[in-house]
Amino acid sequence: MAFVAQRAVLGVLASVMLLPQAADASDLMIWSPVKVAPRTYKTTLGFRLPMAWETSAGVDLGLGGSVNGTILRSSSLATLWGTAVDSQSRFSTSWRREVALRVDTLNGAGTLCFGRSRSWIVSDGLDMRTSRSLNVNYAGGRSGANTIIATQDVTLAVPWTGTSISASGNLKDVGNAFSSTVSFQQPLAPNLNFSASFLDPQTLTPAGNLRLDYRVKW
Repeated sequence: MAFVAQRAVLGVLASVMLLPQAADASDLMIWSPVKVAPRTYKTTLGFRLPMAWETSAGVDLGLGGSVNGTILRSSSLATLWGTAVDSQSRFSTSWRREVALRVDTLNGAGTLCFGRSRSWIVSDGLDMRTSRSLNVNYAGGRSGANTIIATQDVTLAVPWTGTSISASGNLKDVGNAFSSTVSFQQPLAPNLNFSASFLDPQTLTPAGNLRLDYRVKW
């Protein structure tokens, strides 16, 4: 009986995946079924709320099975989520504020994120962007510690050359650990890009990474 029930659950998820996408009849409903593997399915179900901020909430459900129809324990997914976003633009400046919450109901872990960013045109040849975020992570039943991470990013970009320089800093657990990154990007050709990054440049032994990427399209 347990084997029949497991096959029935997988059958229901599979049939849901085959429903026509016309189910998105309302803009207030979020419905996104995805087949991520031959016998693994994931569905996002939620609603957009008519509020001053762009607010939405819902649940991610997932399940996978083996060849003989039994449910794989590691494939279960049941996550509650919610987001609220406020975006504004005025002349050459745009602002964005965001609050996001995710709770894994299977092990009690959760993440709460506060973010704020601003982009503006400094001059005809220079753009700038700043962002700040605060992440509160609760481990719950997972193996790991609770963490609080504050991040600050600053990016300068030259639009007509594609050059950009960014610097970011991360403060973990209220000052217990600090790390920083400085990165540089420069397109050399339509499909060729050069990038460099340096981790903790303020230390005596910073770590660096140089990359040359070529993209082929066909």
